[in-house]
Amino acid sequence: MGLIAMSERDLQRIEVLSKVIADRMTLVSAAHVLNLSER
Repeated sequence: MGLIAMSERDLQRIEVLSKVIADRMTLVSAAHVLNLSER
């Protein structure tokens, strides 16, 4: 498997979404961290 180049922003999104999937963070909290709407 090769390397995948990502920005810091993309890496943060992956980390936050991984926490949501693992039930360690709520969707509302994730939306606030990522500066997204809760919808």
